[in-house]
Amino acid sequence: MEKSKLLPLSIFIFRKGLGSIFVGLSLLALSAPIIQSIFDFPSGEGIYGLLSPICHQFPTRSFWVTNRPMALCSRCFGGYLGLGIGLLLINTQIRYLKSLALGILLIIPGIVDGLVQLLTQYESKNAIRFILGSIGGLGLFFMFFPFGSNSTNKKGTK
Repeated sequence: MEKSKLLPLSIFIFRKGLGSIFVGLSLLALSAPIIQSIFDFPSGEGIYGLLSPICHQFPTRSFWVTNRPMALCSRCFGGYLGLGIGLLLINTQIRYLKSLALGILLIIPGIVDGLVQLLTQYESKNAIRFILGSIGGLGLFFMFFPFGSNSTNKKGTK
C-alpha cells in the first residue's frame, strides 16, 4: 500500500481512538456517582481523583446523579463529550481556514459566559454551561482536527 493511502487510515484510527477517549471520560464522570450510589462511599472516589487534574469538580457546577455530583463539572462534561462526538462522527469537508474560523466562532459563547460570570454577579445554570461546553468542544474539534476528508487539500473545493 502506498504512503498516501496509509495516512488517511492512520488519521482515521487516531481520530476514532481519541474520540473514544473523550467520550469515555464523559461516561466515566457519569459512572462515579452511580458507583457510589450502588456500592457506597468510598467506591467511585478513584474516578473523582483520576479526573480531578482536568476539572475543578465544584459540586455546585456539576450535574447530580443519584444525589451525588458527577466527576466533571457540567462545562467540562459537555466539552469533552462535544469534542469526542466531533472526532467520532464529523467528517469535515471544509478548508482549514474556514474550519478554524468556525471553531473560533463556536468557542466564543463559552468564553463570553465565563468572563461575564467572572466580572459580574451573574452565574449561569448548569444546563447553559453544558450546552456552551458542548458547542465549545465541537469548536475545538473544528480548530484542531479538520483532517479526515480528502477534500481539505484539493484545489477548487468549498
